[in-house]
Amino acid sequence: MTIPAFLRSPLLHFFLLGGLVFGVYSLKNPPMDDGPGEDVIRLTDAEADRLADGFLAAWGRAPTAEEARSLVRDWAVEEAMVREARALGLDQGDAMIRNRLRAKMEFLAEAPAAAREPDEDTLRAYYAENAERYARPARLSFAQVLLPGGTSPDEAKTLLANLEQGADPGAMGRATQLPPRIDDMAAPAVDRVFGAGFGTAAGALPLRTWAGPLESTFGVHLVRLDTRSDSDLPPFEMVRDRVLADWRSDQARQMRETFTGELMKRYRLELPGAAETRP
Repeated sequence: MTIPAFLRSPLLHFFLLGGLVFGVYSLKNPPMDDGPGEDVIRLTDAEADRLADGFLAAWGRAPTAEEARSLVRDWAVEEAMVREARALGLDQGDAMIRNRLRAKMEFLAEAPAAAREPDEDTLRAYYAENAERYARPARLSFAQVLLPGGTSPDEAKTLLANLEQGADPGAMGRATQLPPRIDDMAAPAVDRVFGAGFGTAAGALPLRTWAGPLESTFGVHLVRLDTRSDSDLPPFEMVRDRVLADWRSDQARQMRETFTGELMKRYRLELPGAAETRP
């Protein structure tokens, strides 16, 4: 970066404005000679960077002079409020603060995983070990008829025979908001519509013939499976980014668990028994 460009940098202007605000504040409010220095609020480079980055992320541009002054003043007010709250002990015994601190510690423990770059062999081995994560589910196309409640097995057989002989499915069964046909739907999605296990059961039926009955959360169905594409595993190259994200996620979890285990070794636990925790 050239010197003229550096002098025009919005971030430089932000730092200069921040220093000016605190300089004026110091002139108007000189520190007490006998004080221990706890009344000094100093804007560090790291905090200035955080303020500038936060504004840029939120608004997509550097702050104006007035906005920079407002940012710095708001930061100073927040810092003063936090110090006074701690002095009064308001941070003690607060569940929200405890949860936030725990979340920050867990973030510190697992943050290095985001920068890890596994070699290709490691990533391919992870992909092979977790193939079920990346397999594309079977897809089904079928027609279905929801039988009236209380239909006996013999009546179901009769309806099934009628359908095989060409009877109109729309004129049979009971009225329902379920679609009479499902086209090229993933088996897990079929389960979400009809209930757990229905997709697997429908996918196991012989093709292009009416069969059943099959039970769903809505009742009993007769089903004609028209097409079925089996589950398959996409090539590694097609899902590489997803595999990398999952690998890093697992690395983060392992780091967090290792950190937690090592941390707890530093403490001696004195916990009540189960009976003592009951009301």
